[in-house]
Amino acid sequence: MEPEIIPPGADAGFEGVRVRMAHVKSLGIIGALLALLTMGAALGFGFLMLFGRSLLAAAVVVLLWPYVFSAEFTRFVFGAETAPFWKVFLLMVIIGTLAKALLPTSARK
Repeated sequence: MEPEIIPPGADAGFEGVRVRMAHVKSLGIIGALLALLTMGAALGFGFLMLFGRSLLAAAVVVLLWPYVFSAEFTRFVFGAETAPFWKVFLLMVIIGTLAKALLPTSARK
């Protein structure tokens, strides 16, 4: 910003100071969209840092579940024909939390 100061005249006061915007450009909607994308990327990265192992473990369990257990057992455990990802994910988060709380530091890796 470059201030343009007009010499005082009859109406000297705040009306004599005008600010001209020379180098400041706003991005408007594109800037807001880029800011939201940046915020979303930061949230996604934080989510992966917190729950990355649990996400990977849940994906492996969901993929291998039908080969290890029968449909009847799956229906008994989950109430559905297939193992739902979100239930397995929550189970992995709980198991990971309990493992960190109960296992000694030397056993965790």
